[in-house]
Amino acid sequence: MLRVWLKEYLQEEKTFNNKSENTLRAYKKDIQQLLEFLDKFNLEIKQIKDKHIKDYLLDLKRDKISKRSINRKLSSIKSYFRFLERKEYIKENPSEYVDNIEFERIILPIFSVKDILKIREAYSEEMLNVLRDRLIVEILYSSGIRATELLNLSEGLFNFEAREIKVTGKSERIVFYSKTCSEVLHKYLEAKRQRFGDDYRREVLFVNSNQGRLSDRSLRRIVDKILRVSKIDRDLSPHSLRHSFGAYMVYKGMNLHYLQELMGHTSIESTKLYLDYDEKSIIG
Repeated sequence: MLRVWLKEYLQEEKTFNNKSENTLRAYKKDIQQLLEFLDKFNLEIKQIKDKHIKDYLLDLKRDKISKRSINRKLSSIKSYFRFLERKEYIKENPSEYVDNIEFERIILPIFSVKDILKIREAYSEEMLNVLRDRLIVEILYSSGIRATELLNLSEGLFNFEAREIKVTGKSERIVFYSKTCSEVLHKYLEAKRQRFGDDYRREVLFVNSNQGRLSDRSLRRIVDKILRVSKIDRDLSPHSLRHSFGAYMVYKGMNLHYLQELMGHTSIESTKLYLDYDEKSIIG
């Protein structure tokens, strides 16, 4: 029955909680893995206790699954059992007494508001490559998308009027970008049209001199150059801009679950990391 109810649970998450297909696939995989583990004990539903779930988590740990991944799986399991309890398919929730695995959180370096202002000042010229590099910063900082998602952007994924981007790939979702970002975007597209003329390509947003798509390595080099030109002497990366977005949104009071959806996090635990940043780190 647990497998039958799983279909109902996933449908409810999709219909009423508007979960993405990627999130639903992750939930299904996490819960199915637990059910496969429980099959070994031939238990009836009412016989499942917290110790069985704890044994499962211990088994994951022996398989060298990371603590973060284990906590994500546990979050899926807890959500499923809460659903079963709410529907009165079970009388007691065995996951209620299972705690997350604790681990030391690492505070990753981020771009502060002051850093972003430095970059805007250093990259104020309206030349194609200057606009491209500035736009990379503005999109990552104001939308929180991943570096890989940035590199896969095409103009067709933008709703320019609503300032929205349809993100494809690992976590399909709609994200938003700032008015400042929008202004730089339009200037970049115009400079790009003037530079390439009839050879202009809409299917690749960020291009090199040959209109080829930027690589991960190229993006890292661009951000390294931005740091040098803007005189920001810290070890930061393209991914740091994504973390900067998350930390700033929490600082401004955004709901964690909404931020989780915007950032494409499977687990809320990943989003909670942004609670650890102080005002000085965020503002500068």
